[in-house]
Amino acid sequence: MELTKRELAVLCGIVEGYVGTGEPVASREVARVCGLGLSPATIRNVMAKLEDRGFLDRLHSSAGCVPTDRGFRTYVDSMGPGRRLPGVTKNLLLEKITAMRRELVEDIEWLARVVADVTHEAGITVRPIDDGPVVDAVSLVPLGGQRVLGVVVSADGSVEKKVVIKVQEPTLEELQEEGNFLSSTFSGMSVDGIRRQVSEWERLGGDRDEMDPLLERALTVAQQLFEEDGGDVEVWVAGTDNLLDGSDFAEAGRIRSLLATLQDRRGIAREWRRALEKGRTQVIIGRESQVTASGNLGMVVTLFYRGGRRAGALGVVGPRRMDYGRIVPLMEYVGDTLTRMLEEPGVRHA
Repeated sequence: MELTKRELAVLCGIVEGYVGTGEPVASREVARVCGLGLSPATIRNVMAKLEDRGFLDRLHSSAGCVPTDRGFRTYVDSMGPGRRLPGVTKNLLLEKITAMRRELVEDIEWLARVVADVTHEAGITVRPIDDGPVVDAVSLVPLGGQRVLGVVVSADGSVEKKVVIKVQEPTLEELQEEGNFLSSTFSGMSVDGIRRQVSEWERLGGDRDEMDPLLERALTVAQQLFEEDGGDVEVWVAGTDNLLDGSDFAEAGRIRSLLATLQDRRGIAREWRRALEKGRTQVIIGRESQVTASGNLGMVVTLFYRGGRRAGALGVVGPRRMDYGRIVPLMEYVGDTLTRMLEEPGVRHA
């Protein structure tokens, strides 16, 4: 059930109050800022309904409310697309990007620093951000003993080869059967999509005694053939000190969770790729993702392009109560500026 205009206004007032202070928001404060001319008593009734429906949480019975993940999500979705930045802000951003700019084709490390500087959160840049090449066929060639050469042919004609170690020496018939199975299963899938499928097989096949023998053999091959080697994705993080200096990360436990999240760079890249399947700019809040859940974090991520194709992604990670209304348009403007720079190197754009 959608919120009424009154309920949404109250929710937005609570989110914005909580973003500003980090403290539970009381009904009197909401009545002052929501602009509906409602009494504190009426506001309390609306807040109680929002709490019952999972949009708000009350830490203590006598205290104000804080937004839940659902409340933040509803607030973010209500912002709508196309929030415009003031001209002064655009000019400052453009000057900073131009001053720090290096060769975009070769270097994206500086982008993380730009993002951190303009948002006062931790900045992150990732490339490549697509799902990798699309697989056309897989073949397996015996090399003797337990060693097998796996050959992956992509739809663009490229060929990747990797040595796979089997549990025991396979027969030629077994390898042909496994290769046919992997080809029919993975043909038309991206490398990232295949990795997600392999992870699903691993999750569902915990009891190998009950797993189909062919699937079990194929899984052993796919795990090695499509494993991430860390060299296929570039992830840069800057501005961690921006978060550690804030009150949201004053506790040792939250600091550990934050640092663990930022160190899991493959996990960040995988989560961004998954999220960006839905569209160019995405907001990830709290328990919506394993990456943000443990540290009670939020992320904003957007794409930049070259030649109409994804060149990379940039974004921020910060406390769940970060100012999404300010950060989303900032990120989109930086992404737009980078896209124009890649299309027309050396040209300034206002």
